Amino acid sequence: MTVVVPLIRDANDDALSTAIKIARQQDMTLVAILSRPVSEFDQISIDEEIDALSDRLDREDIAYSMEVRLGEDELGVATAEVAADVDASLVVVSLAKRPANGKLLLGSQIQRLLVDTPCSVLVVPEGTASTLRE
Repeated sequence: MTVVVPLIRDANDDALSTAIKIARQQDMTLVAILSRPVSEFDQISIDEEIDALSDRLDREDIAYSMEVRLGEDELGVATAEVAADVDASLVVVSLAKRPANGKLLLGSQIQRLLVDTPCSVLVVPEGTASTLRE
């Protein structure tokens, strides 16, 4: 069984922390997707992100692989493709904090994932990864 997690910000992402905990508890393989538009990142910063992610996952004592996608593809599309390719059981994504008015707005990428992904999608509110039990 496989859990897929797209990395939106960095190797300290709440979705990644949650996916690591799930992978450890369920003895699943984690597939981390690092998708960055080439126009916004240079090779050095991308290499640094890959190194940071590798270091983080190496410390976690789980089976993992990384999917690095450079281009202008939308992260939702890339995530759905990877989830289908690896026959994922679960995709874990993070959701930005709720605005002051209390309304929960799903971004277009998460909406696309909910429709296009061939498995369950767990949406983790930002700032809640530390509250999950081991």
